[in-house]
Amino acid sequence: STQSTWGILVYYGFQSYKSIETVSWKDDAHWLTFWMLYSFIQFIEFFLDIIMDQLPFYYEAKIVLLLWIGAFRGATILYEACGKQAIQAVEQGTKKLAEHPKFQEAIQKGKEQQGKMMQGLNQARGKQA
Repeated sequence: STQSTWGILVYYGFQSYKSIETVSWKDDAHWLTFWMLYSFIQFIEFFLDIIMDQLPFYYEAKIVLLLWIGAFRGATILYEACGKQAIQAVEQGTKKLAEHPKFQEAIQKGKEQQGKMMQGLNQARGKQA
């Protein structure tokens, strides 16, 4: 249920706070990985919510998943098994896209348009004053 999920998240938030206060970086890395994975789950759930609601035992499975990725270090296991490679692939693709001449040209045109819009806005404000 939603209340169980919120209870787990509040507890994990407190555990995250406690990990920040420790000297070890391993617990910090685990909780950062957990929150990154939880954000991804929420993103997917946002788009598939209507379908997910129809699945039997969906909320129970979600609670088990949250318990595993948080309390049993499942987030770290998943990240090392497949998450790291997926994120690195996306990062490389993003860099290639950002370096593409057409993308750079589009960015430059956007900046020029923004400059024109700001000039028009400043002129309109000057007429009102």
